[in-house]
Amino acid sequence: MAKEIAEIPSSAEFQIENGLKLYIEEGKRIAELNPPFLVTCARGSSDYAAMFLKYLVEIGLGLPVVSIGPSIASIYGTDLRLNGSVSIAISQSGESPDLVSLQESARKSGARTVGILNAPESPVGRVSKSVLPIFAGPEHAVAASKSFVGSLIAVCGLYAGMSGDRSIARALRDLPFRLAYALESEWAEAAGPVANSHSLFAIGRGHTLPIAGEAALKLKEICLIHAEAFSAAEVRHGPIALARKGLTALAFVPEGRAKQSVVNVAKEFSSLGAEAICVGDGGDASIGIWQGSPPHPALVPICQIAAFYGFAERLSSRLERDKVPSVLSKITRTV
Repeated sequence: MAKEIAEIPSSAEFQIENGLKLYIEEGKRIAELNPPFLVTCARGSSDYAAMFLKYLVEIGLGLPVVSIGPSIASIYGTDLRLNGSVSIAISQSGESPDLVSLQESARKSGARTVGILNAPESPVGRVSKSVLPIFAGPEHAVAASKSFVGSLIAVCGLYAGMSGDRSIARALRDLPFRLAYALESEWAEAAGPVANSHSLFAIGRGHTLPIAGEAALKLKEICLIHAEAFSAAEVRHGPIALARKGLTALAFVPEGRAKQSVVNVAKEFSSLGAEAICVGDGGDASIGIWQGSPPHPALVPICQIAAFYGFAERLSSRLERDKVPSVLSKITRTV
């Protein structure tokens, strides 16, 4: 995993050089279709990439994006009424039968089907009208890293085409340099609180909520630390009652309107005795980690998760939990 994390900047550079035009062109085709809504089809880390797409599109275009549980097609055999919409499947392997079932059902129901895949020739790719390669290359670690970053880059390119936002397309070309800078961050201040916490909340809002979800997943997957993700709003609806010494709040601070709500929640956790760590500009939060500032707000979360990957891999080794649990495998096939 450490090797693949180190490859993130060069992988991103290759992807942007070879794939950005493809993503923008597909985004333009979707815009021309003028669909009433988009649907997404994904599992695990890829579902957080789909959530990232949701926030980009809903905030930027006002177009609803709905995540559909693949079991609707694979278990229950229901074909949803998706005529005129676009179904976007995101997957690293493209192998899971339930994703294939839902994408195939969407195609039969009249949706345009798009696959964002690291394995374009996979079963999901074969049932998709348009395939957008992630170009991450082989990834052998069970925990995805560079392929997830690649999924986010593809999503940004797709959105750039849909919205006509040239600024995000320009900013993507500078992203590899920013990712390299982010990977230099050691996050030494966070190691003790995270390692010693009996439980951890990963908190985000808007564009950083899917990053919080991916971070919580990785803490469980490679560090064997119990972690759950919440929005800065949702955490107030009950979960904040657990805030006390021994719990850590890892807050991924977004740029823009949602920023202050995340910072405020981090401060509240700290005042209640929990350890609060802000990734980004957290003001006077108890621990602040600054990962640099990409030239476009939508790219901040990509740098945050890249830096987090390096931290989580080092922490896993430090805790001697870097042996892959026997219940996990690189390709997960669910029905």
